Amino acid sequence: MEKEDLNGNLESITSEKFVFSEDETKYLNSWTNLSMQILEAEHSLKFALKFNEVEPFDKFEDFVLAHGMFKNSILSYAKCFSSSGKGKVSLDANNVFKMDVELRKIHDALMDMRNGYIAHNGNSDFELAIVLQKKIDNEMTLSQTITFKTPVGDYEKFFQLFDHCTNYIVEKVNHKVDKLESKLGLKIKFN
Repeated sequence: MEKEDLNGNLESITSEKFVFSEDETKYLNSWTNLSMQILEAEHSLKFALKFNEVEPFDKFEDFVLAHGMFKNSILSYAKCFSSSGKGKVSLDANNVFKMDVELRKIHDALMDMRNGYIAHNGNSDFELAIVLQKKIDNEMTLSQTITFKTPVGDYEKFFQLFDHCTNYIVEKVNHKVDKLESKLGLKIKFN
């Protein structure tokens, strides 16, 4: 990667004499991606909660923001557990939730929501499209509507799930860094 390809964030780090990792530390990149996905899931859900505070929505745009942030939260979270490309890691729910059956149930429900509603157009309880009709004499008037169910009451459970995954990722990174310190004979710290 050339210096001119760097955005402002990377420019500031490389100007502080940081260089791209060429040794085993570069393999922590995947864990950084996972951390960012969980962080995005958490912050998107916070925005969804904030936008959902005004009901009914004053404008359609408010609904789009609230619902879009909710869906982005679920997609970002689920991405951590999806198959990954070469050199990348993903989380395995069997390992992440090995000691917490309740969080595993929440995870499974969230993944079902992602697979059956958010990422695909399956049958779900989260949206209901209805065509209403009114007949008067020889004329019929149709009215189309759709309603969405956003599980705002479950958001707190989702936040617990995100926290659990964050802690799991931190533990994994710390374990990997401990091994790297031994292998490289260096003390590793984070900026």
